[in-house]
Amino acid sequence: MTAKANQRSLRSIMKKIKRGDKLNILTFATHERYEENLCRTGHNFYSLKYGKEWDTTYAPVPDNYHIIDSLPQHIDIDLVLSHTSCNRLQVAHDILTDTNGMSGQSPVPILRHCHVLPDIRFDVETQIQSYNSLPIKHNSFISDYNKTQWKSSGYVVEHGVDTNFWCPSNRKVPEIEGCLSVVNEFPTRDWCCGFQLWKDVVKDISRFIVGKCTTHPGFSEPARTREELRDYYQRARLFLNTSLHSPVPTVMLEAMACGCPVVSTKNCMIPEIIEHGVNGFMSNDAGELKSYCQKLLDDPELAAKIGAAGRKTIQEKYNLDRFVKNWNDLFYQVIGDYK
Repeated sequence: MTAKANQRSLRSIMKKIKRGDKLNILTFATHERYEENLCRTGHNFYSLKYGKEWDTTYAPVPDNYHIIDSLPQHIDIDLVLSHTSCNRLQVAHDILTDTNGMSGQSPVPILRHCHVLPDIRFDVETQIQSYNSLPIKHNSFISDYNKTQWKSSGYVVEHGVDTNFWCPSNRKVPEIEGCLSVVNEFPTRDWCCGFQLWKDVVKDISRFIVGKCTTHPGFSEPARTREELRDYYQRARLFLNTSLHSPVPTVMLEAMACGCPVVSTKNCMIPEIIEHGVNGFMSNDAGELKSYCQKLLDDPELAAKIGAAGRKTIQEKYNLDRFVKNWNDLFYQVIGDYK
């Protein structure tokens, strides 16, 4: 991928961009359902094929999300958005400046949005130093929690969930027996997803797993479409999350939006979302997690009550309108502040 920018592909810094103007944003495919929601801002996203490509089993490609091999010379780029801190930042900088190396100021702002935490399998302080040493002026995070973990500064835009799509079923559906978990490559991701903890919790309890698993054939299968995944949430008596090292699992928020009661570990950002005993249950103890699962399996009325409270939390605090507004505020502020 060798696309280079020229004067026609960069909006003049003399042109004043006003709130409400449709922006042209250069980006890279990273988190399909997150980026699908991001497209609700109404801007045009031009996604360079570099590294990961969009997987339509997770979400369809929105009409205003354009997957490109190179940067169109007739498009005025207003901003670069990278959802990772990898060499995509270097690629974007090189394209915009026609140089190699992070030297020289980009003619448009580059915004780095951080979804993850430092990887505890490696030296954390080294990762933090590396993250903060890159000459990126505009940073944002999915929560105050992961901003703090990176010892950094920047904006915060919390997740948004489309509660019109992720919703309880309006028809009577057969219930899935047991507790549902949705994790890709679960057996090999114990360090962050808590596979061993999950095994301890579900021992002697019926369970159902959804997720891609290439290392252990037959362990689990991914949902073929997001509609199929929604069907799982709608039919499950409860959703079990055993994540150990994730700011907030998106699948947990989706399950809550569908009215599926959640039993979860109590770490990272999760205690900011779940109020124990009100809109979900939390513990880091396997025995306690098992008892909460069994309680919900044995008591359909309690499960319905907790599930309804969970959906209300998502509707009030993590709705898509709030998400879209916050992102638009951030886009225009970053562009307005850029010098």
